[in-house]
Amino acid sequence: MENRAIDMNEDWVKWNPIDLPDGEYFVTKFIQDADGTIIMLDDEKNYVEIFFDGIPTMVRSSIVGLRMRTWGEVQIKYQNKSFFKNWFLYVVSNSKLVNWAIEESCGFYEAYQFKHYCIVTLEEVIDILSTFEPEISVSHI
Repeated sequence: MENRAIDMNEDWVKWNPIDLPDGEYFVTKFIQDADGTIIMLDDEKNYVEIFFDGIPTMVRSSIVGLRMRTWGEVQIKYQNKSFFKNWFLYVVSNSKLVNWAIEESCGFYEAYQFKHYCIVTLEEVIDILSTFEPEISVSHI
């Protein structure tokens, strides 16, 4: 039953590198190709483009229902049932996903090389492990 025990040692920090507008965003485009990885979000007032100029080490996309345990544990840890309301971009430290990636790589990577970015919308959770920061831009509708 270890998998069901609440064990939230991760630290979730709202990340706002360019004065992003808050809102209830939806993912409208998610493309990964030879040019990089682009994730477009829309809240009917703003478009936000998150662009990784290259291929991040790992990208995992899930519907919110698959991530309810994490969603609940974060809310409990920060004693805030609205933790994810009106915000979408986080950096996760002490990440279980980073630890998993380190184990899977058999020593090829070390934790300090990764940053765990997480995009949380009402419908999706996208985890990105990357060795470089994304470029972010905003345009108004």
